[in-house]
Amino acid sequence: MVSRTRSHCIASLLAIGISTGALCQVPPVVASQPATQTSKDHEEPSEQASDPLGRTTPHGTVIGFLQNAQSGKIKEAAQYLQLSKRERNAQGERLVKELHALMDNAFVGRVGAISDRPEGSVQVGVPQDHERIGVFRINGSETDVDLVHVSDPVAGDVWLFSSKVLAQVPDLFSQIEGSELEAELPGFLVRNEFFSTPLWRVLAFVLLIFVSFGVAWVIVHLARLAMRGWARVRHHPDSSGVYASLSAPAILILTVLFHLLGIYLLGAPLLIRVYYYRAAALMLVAGIAWLIFPLINRWGERARRRAMAGSSGHSDSLVFLGQKILKVLVVVVAVLLMLSILGFDMTTAIAGLGIGSIAIAFAAQKTLENLLGGISILGDQVIRVGETCRVGEEVGTVEDISLRSTRIRTLARTELSVPNGQLANMSVENISRSDKSLFKEKFGVRHETSSAQLRSLLAEIRELLHNHSKVDANRVRVRFVGFGESSLDIEINCHILTNQLPEFLAIREELLLRIMDIVAEAGVGFAFPTRTLYLNKEADERARQNAAKADIPPELRRKTG
Repeated sequence: MVSRTRSHCIASLLAIGISTGALCQVPPVVASQPATQTSKDHEEPSEQASDPLGRTTPHGTVIGFLQNAQSGKIKEAAQYLQLSKRERNAQGERLVKELHALMDNAFVGRVGAISDRPEGSVQVGVPQDHERIGVFRINGSETDVDLVHVSDPVAGDVWLFSSKVLAQVPDLFSQIEGSELEAELPGFLVRNEFFSTPLWRVLAFVLLIFVSFGVAWVIVHLARLAMRGWARVRHHPDSSGVYASLSAPAILILTVLFHLLGIYLLGAPLLIRVYYYRAAALMLVAGIAWLIFPLINRWGERARRRAMAGSSGHSDSLVFLGQKILKVLVVVVAVLLMLSILGFDMTTAIAGLGIGSIAIAFAAQKTLENLLGGISILGDQVIRVGETCRVGEEVGTVEDISLRSTRIRTLARTELSVPNGQLANMSVENISRSDKSLFKEKFGVRHETSSAQLRSLLAEIRELLHNHSKVDANRVRVRFVGFGESSLDIEINCHILTNQLPEFLAIREELLLRIMDIVAEAGVGFAFPTRTLYLNKEADERARQNAAKADIPPELRRKTG
């Protein structure tokens, strides 16, 4: 219960963060607009970056007008309208208020999708120097809202609300119906404002959070109860842990969706909606990513269980690697989506990721080689953890297969670490997967052994192997194979019915000891390397004389010679 309460509190706090971020972002954005424009000065020509009001792009014009009008800066907001100086002085204030009211109550369009390029965007049916940002929809009729690209003697090329739109503003404003709800509310809730928003809207905004959270909590818990009942009816294993891990992200997602629906029905100033929708989109992306993580973990658990049961070809290590890769992909996609929502150009980011990936690939060739080698080993199931194998000259048990290397415990109890890149290119003998174990020995008996003794010895060894319960009787071969330098050679070749190394070693030891007993009982002995030297008397006498001469001093040797 404590963990569930904690998850629900997290979801609640994140949902409250939506409203906090949406309501508190307006003033900072207004203050930071010049800084944003300054950052673009390095990218745009000087004549386009000289406008302090940020009117060099269609998006900057719309946001700048909404920010100034929302903050009550009427004179600054009038600079975004295509009016002469005389018209601006005479009717600029009225047009600003009426246009702002229309943008808040009748505008239909995506402010975030408005072009942020100085030249605008190419639109079918729209003149080249115009940018259509949306429409005013009132009483079922629609009126296009266009910006016009003009040259200002001081600011350079800027975008302004076109005079054609401004000419229709008074008539359109007169068709806006007043809020019937405000007429029924106490006056202080309508008159008092918070961030240029009536107090009743702010209170309704916050209240909707708790209402949305409550509805989402009820729906999720009812769904959990229904799923539990269905699992009992279908005799499925208990999945309460999975449902619990999905509850918190599901509550967050539903809270955001219900709150979005409430704000749509409630209505809010366009600028606040812009930032609110952006914050809500960030929350939705985070909630969906959060929801996917438990699903990935659930898939990994089920895949590991199948692997352990032997019903699936996927190993535990490969499943674990797949989980990691999927989670990284979810995080990367979520981050890219969030950056796109915040207004960053993803084309440059993705291109940078591509170039960075190539650079990393060149700098980490060995690491990538080992990684791909590990994936190949795990995918092909050449060896598994716990199996006995022969790698090169070493025999041991596989203890771990990681992404970089494979660790093998040798028969000498040392740990052998082999990089996966090398292991993937080596010949690996998997001893544990053999159905039988080869018993092959070669020994020699003395040359003095008679043919009758040798025949008897071979027959008894064959009988031993044929009668042993752990020896494959159909594969027994005991043969006299040749005359060695110091022995008569006998070769034994058969298969032991086991694939376990400890059991094979014990059986081989038993057979070797029994063979020693048979050799002893047959009256013959094992041959050891020997060498016989044959010497005659004359050669022996000549050798002694030569040795004696070698001991005579040189002076005496000349005299005697």
